[in-house]
Amino acid sequence: MDESYIDDTPNAFLYQRIVDRYTKAVIGCFIISEDWDEQALLELKEKSEAWFLVGLQINDMDFDRLDIIEGIVRCQPEDVNQVVKLLNISPRGLIGIDVNDIKKLFEREKSYKFIQAHITDGFDIDMAKKAANELVGQFPKNLNVKGLLLGIESSESPSLDTISYIVAFLEKNVIADKLNTYYCTSISDEPNSFRLRAIYAEG
Repeated sequence: MDESYIDDTPNAFLYQRIVDRYTKAVIGCFIISEDWDEQALLELKEKSEAWFLVGLQINDMDFDRLDIIEGIVRCQPEDVNQVVKLLNISPRGLIGIDVNDIKKLFEREKSYKFIQAHITDGFDIDMAKKAANELVGQFPKNLNVKGLLLGIESSESPSLDTISYIVAFLEKNVIADKLNTYYCTSISDEPNSFRLRAIYAEG
């Protein structure tokens, strides 16, 4: 990173194909479609000054431009903004990572899938337990996970006990031979809210 990436520059930003001027961002996210050809992706990377590009796959379209982009995250159309929020790691949190960690994750595995759990009723630790159970239930059974990025977001900074519970619960319930895992926390503007966002690579 050079000094042009100042504090108000987003770590991740979602770019549309039809836009002429690009906001600067470290990670350039785009929805995979036929509109994004090789030249368009090269222009996106240059104009946005992105360090690397991540394609968001919302359908079954095959994408053969992995030499240009760092990786792919498969998600539902309604989850696109949640994926960008996860990759746009916030400095507001008890546990933080940086874009180097995300880049390392994509260097190990190219393809990831997005899942999330959002709870809006209960006390902090109770919501955390519900969210952890719900998130683990979304992993395919007997899946050997190779890489995982987990974002913990709540309306108040989660306690160390809450974070420790979630980490231990995932490690106990997710099958992995060699799991590369990164955790980060952030604070939500939504009152009485607890959300887990994750991208994982299938083994």
